Amino acid sequence: MKIIYLFLGLNLCLFFPSFGQNINTAKLDSFFNALDQNKRVMGSFAVAKDGKTVYTRSVGYSLKTPADSTLATATTKYRIGSISKVFTATMVFQLIDEGKLSLDTKLNKYFPKLPNAERITIGQLLTHSSGLMDYVNDVADKNWITKPHSRAELLDTIARRKVHFEPGAKQQYSNSGYLLLGYILEKITGKSYSKSLETRIINKIGLKNTSSSIPNNKGTDEARPYKFLNSWENVVDIYFPNVVGVGDILSTPTDMVTFINALTSDKLITKKSFLQMSNFKDKDVFAMGLIKVPFYEQTGIGHNGGTYGSYSVLYAFKDSGISFASCTNGLNYSLNDISIGILSISNNKPYQIPTFKVIVFKPEELEAYTGVYSNPTFPIKITITQEGQSLFGQGSGQQPFPFEAIAKDKFKFDGAGIVIEFNKEKQGMTFTQGGQNLQFTKEKK
Repeated sequence: MKIIYLFLGLNLCLFFPSFGQNINTAKLDSFFNALDQNKRVMGSFAVAKDGKTVYTRSVGYSLKTPADSTLATATTKYRIGSISKVFTATMVFQLIDEGKLSLDTKLNKYFPKLPNAERITIGQLLTHSSGLMDYVNDVADKNWITKPHSRAELLDTIARRKVHFEPGAKQQYSNSGYLLLGYILEKITGKSYSKSLETRIINKIGLKNTSSSIPNNKGTDEARPYKFLNSWENVVDIYFPNVVGVGDILSTPTDMVTFINALTSDKLITKKSFLQMSNFKDKDVFAMGLIKVPFYEQTGIGHNGGTYGSYSVLYAFKDSGISFASCTNGLNYSLNDISIGILSISNNKPYQIPTFKVIVFKPEELEAYTGVYSNPTFPIKITITQEGQSLFGQGSGQQPFPFEAIAKDKFKFDGAGIVIEFNKEKQGMTFTQGGQNLQFTKEKK
């Protein structure tokens, strides 16, 4: 699964805490109304205060086809991607609490044929510091994971690829570690991952709409994945039986906030284990199944998740008592901006609801931007095309995506956090994504 980094680093702003105030649910409604009316997102959301869910909202459709459309509801289930890893890590710590496993247990006890198995520990698998290749992302064919593969094939992919670094040398996100943890859980318990999830977490804290190990589009009330290209279009997603324990769980935002609040209040693992699970050493990005989330004067914990068609977040903040979850099956706006909106409103911080004003260009004005743009240090060329009053960008071998004008010569695609600014005099453009700027030159015809 993809790790989606959310930049909520507003901790340098000087505001006094307002943790005791009520959550402004009317403003949250206005925020989601704006997103919904402008086709910026499809999904469901939940906010909890001091462990109690105080706000839920669903927008858009769980199924949208020319022949049939189903509105999303509070019981619509979404693929939560890598948030599944928090569930996996929790069950691993339950085994540790039961004395059936330890953080120092070596991988070779269960998978002796894997690279460095005699030196890789359970703790290193949990903290993404094993050095093992990532069987989802470290492959040339990104569609490989959308097709069914046996357990033997998945393990062989990890076994025959070169490691990235020596165990414990550093952290680098690896889905392989959590695939192995899921398999180890099954070996120790003698039960399937889904059965362990059911008995160890779902039934224990009363989750009503959470499950695992269900193939794509087979779950009851499961949301289908979409992307926005002038309209919502189908996405071919990861084949989820390939990522059990890694990113296949189906859930709802309400169940997710119930889970994170149970975890942080020692209802699933011991206090000692939770302190280990949530311990960020030095400048580590990852603890054991959790990431750190800064927001103003607070620091929260949680995780985010991304498949090829769904994106989700789950965060909890101890100081304010606020936790929230977002599950989306269609995204045409920055998920980070949605998270900032939810957190700002929930914490009574100053926040202006976006208006999504559209700047309209004449077709002949857009024609000046069209062409093929390249950068000698970047392997992908970007082709800019025009269709009526719309501008599209397309990377080599990728699907086209629509741009929205935000100023003269400046356009954006919120779905991927892309901003481009054209310089017609120099026949080039600046491409910005994820805080990085690249200069592209328009190729001569």
